[in-house]
Amino acid sequence: MSVFKLSATLNAHSADVRAVVAPFNDTIISASRDKTVKVWTKDGFWNPRDNFVSNGYVNSLAYDEKTTSVLSGGQDKLINVTDLYTSDVDPKFVLIGHESNVCALDCDGKEVISGSWDTTAKVWENNLLKYTLEGHSASVWDVKILGNGRYLTCSADKTVKLWSKDKEIRTFVGHLDVVRSLALLPDGVGFISTSNDGTIRVCDFDGKLVQELVGHESFVYDVIVLPNGDIVSAGEDRTIRVWREGKAIQVITLPCVSVWSIASLPNGDIVSGSSDGMVRVFTRDPERTATIDEIKEFNEAVESMALNAQSFDESKTQPPETLQRPGKKEGQVIVVKSPTGINEAHQWSEGKWNKIGEVVSGGTSDQKQEFDGKTWDFVFDVDVQEGAPPLKLPYNASENPYVAAQRFLEKNELPMSFTDQVVDFIAKNTQGVTINQASDTVNPYADVRRAKLVPHTDYLGFTSNNSDAILKGVKKFNETEKSFTDDELKLIENAFQTQDTEYLFKVATTILTNWTNALPGFDIIRLIISTVPAPPEVLGDVFDKGLTPNSPPILFMTFRIISNIFLNTTWGVPIITDTGITTRILNQVALTDGTGKHAVNVANALATVVLNYSAYACKYKSSKIADLVANTLKTKGLEVAQASSEAAYRLSVAWGNLVYVDGGLRAEFEQFKKGIKYNEQRFKDVFEDIAAL
Repeated sequence: MSVFKLSATLNAHSADVRAVVAPFNDTIISASRDKTVKVWTKDGFWNPRDNFVSNGYVNSLAYDEKTTSVLSGGQDKLINVTDLYTSDVDPKFVLIGHESNVCALDCDGKEVISGSWDTTAKVWENNLLKYTLEGHSASVWDVKILGNGRYLTCSADKTVKLWSKDKEIRTFVGHLDVVRSLALLPDGVGFISTSNDGTIRVCDFDGKLVQELVGHESFVYDVIVLPNGDIVSAGEDRTIRVWREGKAIQVITLPCVSVWSIASLPNGDIVSGSSDGMVRVFTRDPERTATIDEIKEFNEAVESMALNAQSFDESKTQPPETLQRPGKKEGQVIVVKSPTGINEAHQWSEGKWNKIGEVVSGGTSDQKQEFDGKTWDFVFDVDVQEGAPPLKLPYNASENPYVAAQRFLEKNELPMSFTDQVVDFIAKNTQGVTINQASDTVNPYADVRRAKLVPHTDYLGFTSNNSDAILKGVKKFNETEKSFTDDELKLIENAFQTQDTEYLFKVATTILTNWTNALPGFDIIRLIISTVPAPPEVLGDVFDKGLTPNSPPILFMTFRIISNIFLNTTWGVPIITDTGITTRILNQVALTDGTGKHAVNVANALATVVLNYSAYACKYKSSKIADLVANTLKTKGLEVAQASSEAAYRLSVAWGNLVYVDGGLRAEFEQFKKGIKYNEQRFKDVFEDIAAL
C-alpha cells in the first residue's frame, strides 16, 4: 500500500493558515490570520500571489467553479467575492448579513451557504440573501449544501442539523463537545462529523451511526473524503490521519501545534493549512514526492518539536530497545528514554517508529502543582471579587494562553470579554517560560470593532459540562444517603457519557425527593434542562424546593436552571415567561444575610435570569414582563449589583433593554447607574450605548 509523503511546503503566510481549497491540480487557495487570501499556482514550483487582503483574520474559503470566484469570510463579518485570476484591491461583491465571524463557507455553483459565530447559517443566491437558518444555540462551525434545497450544519451546541430550505427537519446528536467540521459521503448516503471530543462520526441521514473513528488525541478540526473513498482528518494533536474501513492506515505528524484545515486536490493529494503559517502538500505519487533534502528538513522539524510532558505519562517511559519491536497500531505514541537521557516521543507509522519530538517540562519539575486531578506548570490565584476567595487558574507553559484563558472563564462562568485580560495576566506571570508558542498566541477571536451591547436579545445560560464533578458528588453523598447500588452508579456514569436525559432525570428526582443534600440533583437538571424535548415532571419540585433563601447553593443552582430553561428552544420560553411563574421567580431576586461566601454565585445567577427576562421583553415587546423586570431592578438591582461586577454588568444590560422598550424608564436607570462603582471599560461601553438609545 502506498503512503503519503511530503510533496511541497508552501511558505508565504505570516500567521496561521485557517482554510485551504484546492480546485485544480495546479491551484491551491489559502486563507490566513495574516488577513490575506493567497492563490498558489504550480509551474514546476508553487508560486503565491495575493488574491485579497481583508481588514481582519480570514477563516473560511469556498470556490465557485461556475464563475471562477473565490469566496472568503472571517473576522470582518463579511463574505468577500473575488476572481480567482485577478488581484483586485476591492472584491467583486460583498455579502453582508452576519453579525460575527464568518467561519464556514460552501458553494455548489448556484448557491452559497455561510456559517457564523452569530449562531446562524445563511444561504445566498445571485449574491442576495435567500434563507437564514436559525436553530443552533451556539456558533455554526461548518456548513454543506446537499442540493434540492437541503443543507447540513454543525455547531458548538454539539449538534448537527439537517434543513429543508429554512426549516430545520432533523437534529443529530452524539458528539460530547463542539462539532467542528462536516464532510459528505459519496452518493449522498450520509455525512461525517468531527468534534472537540476527539472523535469522528460517520452517520446516515436517518441518524444511524455507521462508524466512529477514534485515534486523535485532541480536537479534530477538519475532515475530507479523498477521490478513492479514504477519509482524512486533522486536528489539534498536530496530525493528519488517513482512515479506511474504520481504521487509521497512516498518521502524518506535522511540525506545528494545530492542523486547522485540509483539502484534496483532484488527483488525491492532500493539502493542509496549519498554525505555523505553512501550506503543505502530501502525495502518494512518487513522481510528485519532495526531494530527499526537503523530506529530511521536514522530518527534522518534526523531531525537534518540544512536547509538553503534561501530555504523556512519563512513568511509562520505555527503554530504547522498545523501538526494535513493532507498534500495536498506526499512530501509537510511546516515550523512550534515549541513551543521552532525553525523553523522546516516537510514533508508529508507515511500519516503523518515527521520532516526533522531545518531551520537556514547561518549567522545572519542582514547579509542578496539582489541581483538579492534574499536574500543571502554574496554578495562579486570581482575585475577581473583593472579599471573595480567589479562583484557581491552571496553566501549562506549552499551551496557547488563549485556550487556557477561555477554559478558565468557561469553568468559572465569567464573560469572554475578559479573555485578553487573562492572557495578559498569564504573560506577565510566566515571562521567559514558553514552548512552541510563536504564532499560536494570536487570539483568533479578537474583533477590532465593538458591537452594540443593547438591545440584547440573546438568552444566557450556565451550560458548562461538569458531569465528572457531578458524578463525584453523587458518589460521595451516596455513601451516606445509600440510594444507589454500585451497579446503579455505573449506569449513572454511563448516562452522563451517552447523554441519556431520561435516566438522568430519574436520578435527579430520586435525589430531590430523598436526599438531605439535594444539590447534585439540581446540578444534573441544570446540565440537561436546555435540551430535553418536553418539560420534566420534576420541574414543579425544583421550583418548590429551590426558590427559597434557606440554602444559597440550592438557590443559585435553581436560578441557573431557570436561565437554562430559556435556552430550551422547544418549550422553555413559553413556560418560563408565564406571568404567574415570572412573578414567583422575580420575587426571589434578593441577597439574604445567609448568602455569605456564595454571594458572587448567587448574584450572577439572579442577574442572568433578570437579563433573560429583559431580553424576552425586548424581543417580543412584552409590557407585562418589562414591568415585572423594572420593578425588580428598581427594588433589588443595586443590592445584587454590589456583590459582583459581572452581576452588575448583566443588570446594566437588562436596564438597557428596558430603556429600549420604554424610554420613560431612563430616569430610573440613571439612579441605578449612579450606584455602580465599577470602573471597567465594559460599563462605560454599555452606558454609552444606553445613552444613545
